[in-house]
Amino acid sequence: MTNLGNSKPVSSNQIAVHENLEAIVTKHLCTTDRTPIPDFVHDSFELMRKTLSLTGLPLWLDSFCGTGISTRKLAEQNPNFCVIGVDQSEQRLKAEPPAELTNCLLVRSDCDALWRLMAEHKIQAQRHTLFYPNPWPKASQLKRRVHGHASFKALLEISPNLELRTNWDIYAREFTQALTIASRPTELTSFVPKEPITRFEAKYIASQHTLWRVCSTTSP
Repeated sequence: MTNLGNSKPVSSNQIAVHENLEAIVTKHLCTTDRTPIPDFVHDSFELMRKTLSLTGLPLWLDSFCGTGISTRKLAEQNPNFCVIGVDQSEQRLKAEPPAELTNCLLVRSDCDALWRLMAEHKIQAQRHTLFYPNPWPKASQLKRRVHGHASFKALLEISPNLELRTNWDIYAREFTQALTIASRPTELTSFVPKEPITRFEAKYIASQHTLWRVCSTTSP
């Protein structure tokens, strides 16, 4: 059995918010990403739209959901939402038994491209959670992080309620600063969850990592 308490803190050659963050975020906010969107992302988008139409429920998007444990928990806790978990790995998505919930769907897609399709077609997620995305910890990998990627503009357009969780303080601070650059209200806090929402979160808690949560709400 894996020892949950053996997770090492994020190791990086970056010791503060990236010096190029503001320039990169500003550039992405002022331009349109025209990278071709793969066919499988279009397919996942249509499946999402069909599911939302069938349920008649508002969307809760759970990006980078991995095996979908967080998606299932959110669906159980929020029966008035259609909770859709998205991950690019089919293997991860099939690692757990299918959820026997009518308000829960796991789809294989590329989150960045899916956000762009949602923004283009004005599909709104009433809530959007991003739990422990890959930190891409090297300083040279800033543009791979959610807030440094060209899709950040679309991310902001598709939901009035964002929540990101991470165990790397620099990632949390960068995401907070990127939201501020975009004129989004934001709140950064350390927190201890009552119940872990993912296996990563359980592992980080057992390893005594400080967990960070960034929330942004633009709705009244």
